[in-house]
Amino acid sequence: MSELAEGDPRHGTQNGYGNHKCRCDACREANRIKHGEYMTRIRESGELAELPNVVHGTSYRYDVGCRCDPCREAHNAKSRATKARLRERNK
Repeated sequence: MSELAEGDPRHGTQNGYGNHKCRCDACREANRIKHGEYMTRIRESGELAELPNVVHGTSYRYDVGCRCDPCREAHNAKSRATKARLRERNK
C-alpha cells in the first residue's frame, strides 16, 4: 500500500502521507497528529467559522468551530447516518 520504498526517511511524516501517498501505519499516525493540531488551531482562532458569506448548515462548518443551529443539526445528521451505516455493515 505504501508508495515510499522501505527504509525511506520520509516514512512517519505528514509529507510521506500527503505528498507521497504513503499509507503505512507510521505515515497515517503522523498525518492524524498534524491534522489534529491544525484543526485545534483553526477552532481556537475561529477563522473558518466566522468568515463572511459562508454557507451554514454543513458538518464541515461545525467541524471548524461553528455552533449555530443549522451547522449543529447537519453535524448530528451526518453522525446519525454514519452510525446507521456502521450498524448495517456489522450485521
